[in-house]
Amino acid sequence: MRDYLYLRVSQKEPFNILYFTPAITWIFNINDKSFSLSPELIYTGITNLELRLKASLITGQRDSEYGEKQNNYRAELRLRYYF
Repeated sequence: MRDYLYLRVSQKEPFNILYFTPAITWIFNINDKSFSLSPELIYTGITNLELRLKASLITGQRDSEYGEKQNNYRAELRLRYYF
Protein backbone atom coordinates (compact mmCIF):
# COMPACT_ATOMS: atom_id res chain seq x y z
CA MET A 1 0.00 0.00 0.00
CA ARG A 2 1.28 3.44 -0.87
CA ASP A 3 -1.56 5.94 -0.54
CA TYR A 4 -2.13 7.32 2.96
CA LEU A 5 -3.48 10.35 4.74
CA TYR A 6 -1.52 11.25 7.85
CA LEU A 7 -2.63 13.75 10.47
CA ARG A 8 -0.96 14.52 13.78
CA VAL A 9 -2.30 17.16 16.14
CA SER A 10 -0.61 18.10 19.40
CA GLN A 11 -0.88 20.95 21.88
CA LYS A 12 2.02 21.74 24.16
CA GLU A 13 1.00 22.62 27.73
CA PRO A 14 -2.77 23.10 27.22
CA PHE A 15 -4.63 24.94 30.00
CA ASN A 16 -1.20 25.92 31.40
CA ILE A 17 -0.45 22.36 32.56
CA LEU A 18 3.35 22.49 32.62
CA TYR A 19 5.41 19.76 30.92
CA PHE A 20 2.29 18.07 29.51
CA THR A 21 1.61 17.50 25.80
CA PRO A 22 -1.45 15.60 24.52
CA ALA A 23 -1.48 14.45 20.90
CA ILE A 24 -3.51 12.37 18.48
CA THR A 25 -2.28 10.66 15.31
CA TRP A 26 -4.49 9.35 12.50
CA ILE A 27 -3.14 7.25 9.61
CA PHE A 28 -5.72 6.41 6.92
CA ASN A 29 -5.12 3.97 4.06
CA ILE A 30 -6.92 5.56 1.11
CA ASN A 31 -7.08 2.36 -0.96
CA ASP A 32 -8.78 0.01 1.50
CA LYS A 33 -10.32 2.57 3.96
CA SER A 34 -8.60 1.09 7.03
CA PHE A 35 -7.00 3.32 9.64
CA SER A 36 -5.05 3.63 12.86
CA LEU A 37 -5.99 6.19 15.52
CA SER A 38 -3.54 6.84 18.37
CA PRO A 39 -4.10 9.31 21.21
CA GLU A 40 -1.16 9.90 23.53
CA LEU A 41 -0.12 11.83 26.62
CA ILE A 42 3.47 12.98 27.15
CA TYR A 43 4.91 14.29 30.41
CA THR A 44 8.42 15.76 30.67
CA GLY A 45 8.34 17.32 34.15
CA ILE A 46 11.11 15.12 35.59
CA THR A 47 14.68 16.01 34.65
CA ASN A 48 16.07 13.77 31.89
CA LEU A 49 12.92 11.61 31.84
CA GLU A 50 10.02 11.44 29.39
CA LEU A 51 6.82 9.52 30.21
CA ARG A 52 4.58 8.64 27.27
CA LEU A 53 1.21 6.88 27.50
CA LYS A 54 -0.16 5.86 24.11
CA ALA A 55 -3.21 3.91 23.00
CA SER A 56 -3.85 2.63 19.46
CA LEU A 57 -7.12 1.71 17.80
CA ILE A 58 -6.74 -0.23 14.54
CA THR A 59 -9.78 -0.61 12.30
CA GLY A 60 -10.44 -2.11 8.88
CA GLN A 61 -12.09 -4.89 6.91
CA ARG A 62 -10.64 -8.39 7.23
CA ASP A 63 -8.69 -8.13 3.93
CA SER A 64 -7.39 -4.58 4.54
CA GLU A 65 -3.93 -3.52 5.72
CA TYR A 66 -4.95 -2.58 9.27
CA GLY A 67 -7.72 -5.18 9.41
CA GLU A 68 -5.11 -7.94 9.06
CA LYS A 69 -3.20 -6.84 12.16
CA GLN A 70 -3.23 -9.29 15.06
CA ASN A 71 -4.75 -6.82 17.52
CA ASN A 72 -7.53 -4.23 17.29
CA TYR A 73 -6.21 -2.03 20.07
CA ARG A 74 -3.26 -1.71 22.39
CA ALA A 75 -1.89 0.52 25.12
CA GLU A 76 1.73 1.21 25.90
CA LEU A 77 3.69 3.15 28.49
CA ARG A 78 7.19 4.30 27.58
CA LEU A 79 9.81 5.68 29.89
CA ARG A 80 12.76 7.38 28.20
CA TYR A 81 15.77 8.42 30.26
CA TYR A 82 18.32 10.84 28.81
CA PHE A 83 21.94 10.64 29.95
